[in-house]
Amino acid sequence: MCPTCGQHRAIEEREIPQLRPRLRNRMRFLKVVRVVLVVAVIAGIGYDLGTTLLAGPTTFPDPLTTQGTLNVSAGNFTYFSGAITGEDYINGNFTVTYPVGVPIEFLVYNSTSFNAFVNGQPATPQFSSTNVTSSRIVFAAPYTDTFSFVFLNPYPSSSGINVKIYESTTYETNVVID
Repeated sequence: MCPTCGQHRAIEEREIPQLRPRLRNRMRFLKVVRVVLVVAVIAGIGYDLGTTLLAGPTTFPDPLTTQGTLNVSAGNFTYFSGAITGEDYINGNFTVTYPVGVPIEFLVYNSTSFNAFVNGQPATPQFSSTNVTSSRIVFAAPYTDTFSFVFLNPYPSSSGINVKIYESTTYETNVVID
């Protein structure tokens, strides 16, 4: 504090040696704490940036790389969908596992046609395979969109023929990375 007016003022570097020993040690301690805090913040930011750069880009599981059993009740459909970049493709296969030998329909719709299909409106599939019990899936996306892979049970709901399908697909990119 100022001995004349009593107000606080900053102590300049050249005045530190003239202070009482206790106050002088406190000033030096605060200076060291400030330097340590600044260095710690810089080191923390550097560590976060370094680990992020070394980890590479974030990856997400692709919804079109799948494997499993799907149930399709009589007169109904089931599907899986996901975004496909134009010129990329989906490769895989499916088989009716129960009841053996029962044919189904396999259709691939873009986002617009799928909405029409779900609402019972006329829809044009991008790919179709009808009256099959098993088939390969090789679908090349002509453009970037969300595509739905639909398994349709053609039997009426009164028939009670529920179908189980085993499917396996992988998303294959057409981009070559050097």
